[in-house]
Amino acid sequence: MISEKEFIELVLEKSDNLENSKNIDLRVEGEFNTEQSSVLVIIHFNHECTPTIIFTERSSNLRNHAGEISFPGGRVSTQDRSIIDTAIRETYEEIGLSIQKEKIIGSLAPTNTYTTKILIYPFIVILGKISFTFEPNEEVEQVIEIPLEILRDRITIDEAHSSSDNKMFKFNVDDHVIWGATARILKNLLDLIYAA
Repeated sequence: MISEKEFIELVLEKSDNLENSKNIDLRVEGEFNTEQSSVLVIIHFNHECTPTIIFTERSSNLRNHAGEISFPGGRVSTQDRSIIDTAIRETYEEIGLSIQKEKIIGSLAPTNTYTTKILIYPFIVILGKISFTFEPNEEVEQVIEIPLEILRDRITIDEAHSSSDNKMFKFNVDDHVIWGATARILKNLLDLIYAA
């Protein structure tokens, strides 16, 4: 089992492959000229000292992506000074977790949702152990925490959404299915961390 220190060193060693999050602001154009949103890919160490990712299950009452598993975050608002600020604000609103900007180590490649054509900017955060009770708002059904090692072992081809020139992926963990843009972001993260 990898230690917290070893894991952080591993990710920082590969951080040259991350996007430079400091240069991202609200003027970035999406490839589909879409609305923009941003999420936090929060990795923390659970009580077993295992690197674990925080997800949210979206409320079944939402108009878009109802009931889906996603990272905390959401759409850019006029009150946000940057896309990073959007992810931090939305995470606090959705689950009550306050993240300092300095904890963001970089960002993965932006990923679009195919159904709603929203471009998502994913920012990686590494925390130690969280002794915190999440406070989901009305947009969140529940907060889900899944160890990275389990996610790495549960990736499969998403046959229902793949095409001959575009292979899609999904993750089946217990009763949860992670697919779509969240699965693509997650695969990019796993490729970054576990690539030789």
